[in-house]
Amino acid sequence: MGNLGKLTKSTIFVAFLWIIQSVGRFFFGYLSAITPEGLLDAEVSQAIIQIIDAMFFLLGILGFIAVVGLLSMKKGGFWATVLVSVATIVFDMWGLTIQYTATMGFIVPAILILYLYFKKSQLLATMK
Repeated sequence: MGNLGKLTKSTIFVAFLWIIQSVGRFFFGYLSAITPEGLLDAEVSQAIIQIIDAMFFLLGILGFIAVVGLLSMKKGGFWATVLVSVATIVFDMWGLTIQYTATMGFIVPAILILYLYFKKSQLLATMK
């Protein structure tokens, strides 16, 4: 991945967390899609289940794209990671209105945003 020598252990660690988050989004999106009533405890319409499934897949894909950009030490990857993290938190805030377990989806994006906020100057200075 290009500038691997400039990557810090903490950047690699948060990228690893984000990869796990993206895999989890795909996994739960898939499980929900193949389960007739979805995975929610609350009863919602089929349209809402489909929106949730689509968002899980979309956030999973965008998460992988963002983390590749971050690990490639590209400024666009930095900002994509921030945007996907914010979008994930917004989606999970909406999900919280349906099911309380959506709070688990906040953990990795919140860690990432905090990390990127505190390392912003340092990271952007070394990115192309």
